Amino acid sequence: MKPIKIVSTQDSDYLEVRWNPNNVCNFSCRYCFPGSNEGDHKSPKDLDLIINNFNHFLKQYREKLGKTKVHLKIAGGEPTLWKDLAVFIDRIKQQNDVYITLISNGSRTLRWWKQYGHLIDNVTLSYHVAQANLEHHIEVADTMFELGKKTTVMVLMDPDHWDKAVSDIEYMKCHSRHKWFIQTAEVIEPDHMSLNKIKIITGQERRYDQEQKGYMKWGLKRLPGLVWFIKNWKIFVNNIKIWESKATLEDGKTINARPQTYINNNWNNFKGWQCNLGIEGVYIHWDGTIIGSCWQKLYGLDYSFNILSEDFVEKFDPEFKPVICGINNCFCQPETHISKFKLS
Repeated sequence: MKPIKIVSTQDSDYLEVRWNPNNVCNFSCRYCFPGSNEGDHKSPKDLDLIINNFNHFLKQYREKLGKTKVHLKIAGGEPTLWKDLAVFIDRIKQQNDVYITLISNGSRTLRWWKQYGHLIDNVTLSYHVAQANLEHHIEVADTMFELGKKTTVMVLMDPDHWDKAVSDIEYMKCHSRHKWFIQTAEVIEPDHMSLNKIKIITGQERRYDQEQKGYMKWGLKRLPGLVWFIKNWKIFVNNIKIWESKATLEDGKTINARPQTYINNNWNNFKGWQCNLGIEGVYIHWDGTIIGSCWQKLYGLDYSFNILSEDFVEKFDPEFKPVICGINNCFCQPETHISKFKLS
């Protein structure tokens, strides 16, 4: 039984923006999304330009769609390698109601995290078993937790290093000072791409045995204690949903769903569906293009805007129309739970 309709649980005044300011990374993971660590798109140099363009971008969503609350997810590449990242976050938050999630490999020095961690609201520290420093990763997670931030260590369950991944999770549980979130993620490896390395991409799961699939079925491996949830309940009301969407199945039944629900059940073929990509959520590529993560053009247009353009403020004035999905398999977790329905 497959879904025929998906409704996001995010509020109508809420916008999710995912931005990769660079594709520079100090790691070289085998399964990395194509182009993410090639280093040919550096971080923005003109800080005033990118801040002015972002302010205009958010203003358009605020005035036309009533998107008064923004969840800005900053990833990469490795975003902490951008020397102006902290200044950007500080200035953008002064002029907008923005909740900042930073997705990082956690490799910057502990001094960096202590100096700038207060600017971040939510951090996901991706743990790449073959390259990460386990003790340093724990220290960074403990530091962010002590700063009062929602802290998650996302362990990429590389099947080539499966036993070490499981062992490291157990080590984190026993050797951290605090109980932050520990979550697992399956490795999706690209198996095809176009010559420009980004426009047409499909993905394929690495082969896991049944025991491994069972281990990953419920991704959360540790939760903070009850006291933490009582103290931080507002972020789950205002910014982060445990269940990101509700899916209506072919038999009319409605279920709560997370991105893994669609991916693990092979329910992620949305080609031909009408989708609110560009309305509820949007992706900004490391070259500045405003698109879907699969290079889906937005707003009913046959061209795309670029947030790094000097004339962006003059040109960015779209009608916010939904898209018709052109992708066979959606492996972008945030885009799986954007509202969409199957056209008859």
